[in-house]
Amino acid sequence: MSKESKIRFKTDGNFAIQVTDLVKAEKFYSDFLGFRLLNKTANRLDYHTCIVTLFIVKDDELIPFIPALEVENYYDAKKHLRENGCNILKEFGDTAFYFTDPFNFVIDVIERRASS
Repeated sequence: MSKESKIRFKTDGNFAIQVTDLVKAEKFYSDFLGFRLLNKTANRLDYHTCIVTLFIVKDDELIPFIPALEVENYYDAKKHLRENGCNILKEFGDTAFYFTDPFNFVIDVIERRASS
């Protein structure tokens, strides 16, 4: 790429992942992660998850897309995910980690405590 873009690109707050089992996906994303289901059709589940931020990360292991989730307590989130069969892939200190969901998608979890 040699020219600087004159167009400012922004994320629109949406991301999509593909799964083979919608029932399993609904159980995981509704029950285990607690996302609010907005709409459900035979082919799709729409969830409110809050705000999406795009991070470009240099890493030797390429993962095509990593959505990030915020939690108030890193340790509680990690324990909850492990207890429900998720694999913790990589940890970043004691405030963030990557895990895989039941479909082997990599998801980032970041602790952001509520302001007092």
